[in-house]
Amino acid sequence: MINLSRLVHRRVAALRSPLPGALRVPLSHVGPRLTVAFLAVALLLPLVGLVAIREQHAASLRAAQIEAENVAEQVAHTVTKPTAPGRALLYQQPSQLQEYVSGVNRDGNRDLEIVALNRRVLADAIPANQGKLFTEDRGGEVAATMRDGMPRAFRELNADFPAGIELVAVPMRAAQNKIVGAVLLEYTPLYRQLLAAGGETRQLIVTASLTGMAAALALGFLLSHGLVRDLRRLTRAADLLAAGDGSARAVVGSRGELGELAGAFNTMADRIAVQKATLIELAGRDPLTGLHNRRSFAERLTGALAYADRTGTPVSLLMLDLDHFKSVNDRYGHPAGDQVLRTVAALLVRELRAVDVAARLGGEEFGVLLPGIDHRDATAVAGRLRAAIARCPVVHAATTVLVTASIGVVCYPRHARTADELFERADDALYRAKRAGRDRVSGPQPPQPAGR
Repeated sequence: MINLSRLVHRRVAALRSPLPGALRVPLSHVGPRLTVAFLAVALLLPLVGLVAIREQHAASLRAAQIEAENVAEQVAHTVTKPTAPGRALLYQQPSQLQEYVSGVNRDGNRDLEIVALNRRVLADAIPANQGKLFTEDRGGEVAATMRDGMPRAFRELNADFPAGIELVAVPMRAAQNKIVGAVLLEYTPLYRQLLAAGGETRQLIVTASLTGMAAALALGFLLSHGLVRDLRRLTRAADLLAAGDGSARAVVGSRGELGELAGAFNTMADRIAVQKATLIELAGRDPLTGLHNRRSFAERLTGALAYADRTGTPVSLLMLDLDHFKSVNDRYGHPAGDQVLRTVAALLVRELRAVDVAARLGGEEFGVLLPGIDHRDATAVAGRLRAAIARCPVVHAATTVLVTASIGVVCYPRHARTADELFERADDALYRAKRAGRDRVSGPQPPQPAGR
C-alpha cells in the first residue's frame, strides 16, 4: 500500500529544490555585469577621443596643404603665363615679379618664395633675398619638384624655426610645359589657425571621455544624439572646405563650447574665402596699372559675347596703343614710361562707364570692352578717349610728357563672330590707325568686292 503522505512530501521537496546549474541566473550578477559593460564602453571613449584628435590634426594639415597648393599653383600660372607676343614673362622681370610677390605676401599674410631652376631666388617675402642662392632645401623636396614636376608638402627645420614650418612646393611651367622653377608657399599660419580653432574641441573630447567613465549610458545617449552628430557635421564641413568648397559651413545644434567652435570654424572659413578672393583678384590684375590683365580681359570678353548672343545686343572692342612709346622710355627712362602707363590707365577708368572693362594687354597696348555699344557709339567713345589722352600731361620727376594713342574699333557681331576673330579685327583696325598717321581712330578694313 502506497503511503500518500510520504509521496506528497517528496513532491513538495522536489519543487522547492534549486534549478539545474544551466538554468540558474542569479539576479545579483546582472548589475555588476551591466556596470562592467558600461565601463567597457566608457573606456572606449578615451581611445575614440585620441583617434578624433589625431584625425583633427590630420584634417587641419590636409586642409591647409590643399589650400596652399591651390594658391601656389595660381601664383605659378600667373608668373609664367604669356601676356603679349615677344613680351617677357612676369617671372623673367625681377622688379615686377618682386612687386607682385610682395603684394601677395602683404594681402594674403603668408610667406611666398619663387626659386629658379638654377636654385637662385627670383623673388621672396624678404626682398633682400632676391638673387641669392637658395640653400634651405635640406631634404631635397624643392629640387625633386623641379625635377619631376610633382607638388610636394614638407616641413622645413632650421635655426630660426626649430619647431619647423610647413611648406608646399609646386613647379613653374613655361612654354611647352617646360619646368623653369618652383613656387614655395608657407602655410604654417593657416595650419595653426585650424589647430587653434579645434583646441576647444580637443578639451571637450577629453572632458567627455572622463565624464563618460562615470556615466557611460547617459554620455552614450548624448554622444549618439548630439555630440557625435555635431562633430560629424563639423568634420564634414572641414572635409568640404579642404576639398575646395568655399561655401562649406558648420551647422550644429549644440550650444556652448561646440557651438563656439562651429562659429570659430565658420569665421575662419569666411576669412579663407576673403583671402582666396583677394588672391584670385590679384591674379587677374596687371601689377603696374591695376587694370585687368590679358587673361582676365579675355574671360570678360567671352562672357560678354555669350550674353550678347542671348539678348541680341552688340558688344564693341577697342584696341589702344600709345604712339612712339619706346621713345618715351629711351628719352625719359622706364620710370617715366611706367608713370605714363599708370596715368593712361587711371584716365580710362575715369572716362569709362562702370560696366565697361579696361585692361592692359601688354607693353603699351590696352583693351576696352564696351557691352551694349554699337560701332558708331564705340567710335565716338574711342574719339573721346583719344582726345583725353592727347591733352593729358604726365608729370614725372619735374618732367612733363605728352603722349598720343591710336585706337582700333570693332563691333560684335557686325565685324566678327568669335572672340579670337574680334581680337584679330581690332588689331587690324589699330594698325590701320597707325599706318594712317597715328593719334587717330580707325575701324576695320571694309570687305573687298568679289573678283577684285
